Amino acid sequence: MTRPPRTEPTLTEWAALGLLCESPAHGWALAQALSPTGEVGRVYSCTRPLVYRALGQLGQAGLAEVRGTSASDAGPARTTLAATRRGRTAFARWRGSAVGHVRDVRSELMLKLLFCDRAGLDPGELLREQATVLVHTERALERQLEATAGFAGTLALWRLSACRAALSFVEALLDNRNVEPVVYRPIGYVVSPHFDLAGMPLQPVADTEGESTIEVSEPHRGCLADLDGFTHVWVLAHLHEMVGWDPTVRAFLDDRRHGTFATRSPRRPNPIGLSLARITSIGPSAVVVDGLDLLNGSPVLDLKPYVPLFDTPSGDVRSGWFETYADRVFARTSDDRFALRSRRL
Repeated sequence: MTRPPRTEPTLTEWAALGLLCESPAHGWALAQALSPTGEVGRVYSCTRPLVYRALGQLGQAGLAEVRGTSASDAGPARTTLAATRRGRTAFARWRGSAVGHVRDVRSELMLKLLFCDRAGLDPGELLREQATVLVHTERALERQLEATAGFAGTLALWRLSACRAALSFVEALLDNRNVEPVVYRPIGYVVSPHFDLAGMPLQPVADTEGESTIEVSEPHRGCLADLDGFTHVWVLAHLHEMVGWDPTVRAFLDDRRHGTFATRSPRRPNPIGLSLARITSIGPSAVVVDGLDLLNGSPVLDLKPYVPLFDTPSGDVRSGWFETYADRVFARTSDDRFALRSRRL
């Protein structure tokens, strides 16, 4: 079967062309720069035969041209190459465009950022375009995750996790933050009488189903020391059934839409739940609480003791649109307006 002709240079060809755009060079010098220990090879490396093949392809495509030859003490004469005007234009266009796949962030995007840095260019426009591409990819993968099961669901979850990590990295660069991506791991899990979002109380104060247990994983059980001296505990949890978010949501207590940050909706950019529960008892590996609005199996991120002096605000306190609708918490329960991840199964 005959392969269709390539319409775009390979990553090796782009890397070699980028070096030729900086200054004319011969193949041996380019191979050194693209070796694993080379100045470009630390980001993207390839073998010497692939470099020479790439140079040949660049010449055939009219992106590079011969500028001369020079004698070599170690072998045949060296041919010096340089980027053509067409090659410079093509490389500038490639360097400034976002990569289309998450898998290419580690290699292709990093290579573009490296060449931006070597040319003294601001990568802001590239990063903003890349963030937009990753956001669209994230939404598509969320929809795919909702619609798949079995290994297809596992694969979609892996791709979504990788996409979010890449997006976190790009956003950190845009914000000029030199920090690691935000990654939290559960310290335990909720054992709750609430197995489905439909019918679950909207806040802990409205929970009448009885006690829930927060089972703490082995490495974190020592953190429970002295918690028995408090009556209440803040429970921070990852709302693992939520998929996606919107700038505005139709909150449970009101049928109108409100800004997401002005609601307690679980559908948020970071689906983190904050619940204040009364401590019933504490064991070596678990905390039993009364009144908890979390689904069974919810990953718990942290536990913090409730301290009235710290947690009760002073001065004028307002509750926004909740002031009219807060009493509905005792009459309304959660419903199916938010898609659950498990319903894809």
